[in-house]
Amino acid sequence: MQTMLSIKIDKALKQEAQKVAQSLGVSLNAVINQNIKEFVGARTVTFSSHPMPNKKTLALLNKISSEAKKGKNMVGPFFSAEDMVKSLNA
Repeated sequence: MQTMLSIKIDKALKQEAQKVAQSLGVSLNAVINQNIKEFVGARTVTFSSHPMPNKKTLALLNKISSEAKKGKNMVGPFFSAEDMVKSLNA
């Protein structure tokens, strides 16, 4: 016996999921059913995604990367833990 599951999902996300499922040769329904089966069987849920930094963090990462390429604001290398601790305390 089957039943209907109705969920709310962002329209663009649904369309993208349908495209991915189609490219894999399966329906979105099959993808969702398989994920629910895994959830029930394992009793765990895993969320994974490539984290996307916000604008402020991205700007900071770009600044740090640029400075590193220029050799600015760099310390080390350290050849002992003692030298590293001295640098941190300086």
